[in-house]
Amino acid sequence: MCTYNITVDESVLRKLYPAFSREAFGRWLQRHVDDLVEDMISEPESPISHAEEEMKAIVEERLRKYEAGETAAIPGEQVFAQIRTRYGFKG
Repeated sequence: MCTYNITVDESVLRKLYPAFSREAFGRWLQRHVDDLVEDMISEPESPISHAEEEMKAIVEERLRKYEAGETAAIPGEQVFAQIRTRYGFKG
């Protein structure tokens, strides 16, 4: 198990969650981090599931298919929208 230190502005935290004590916020944050890690583990094709060499091979194959006319390109915004939807990213 790893331990990380994070910094949270307590004045902002009190404004957002006035009923949360420091300890309660720590438990809440830990639960969300645990859920995030569990989601990342259970997602079979997460964006970080490939080693560098595997990712290079995937990109090379996709480029080869594109250049050979075996597949079409899609607009970047469409790609990012799919990523945001699939992995729950905001923004």
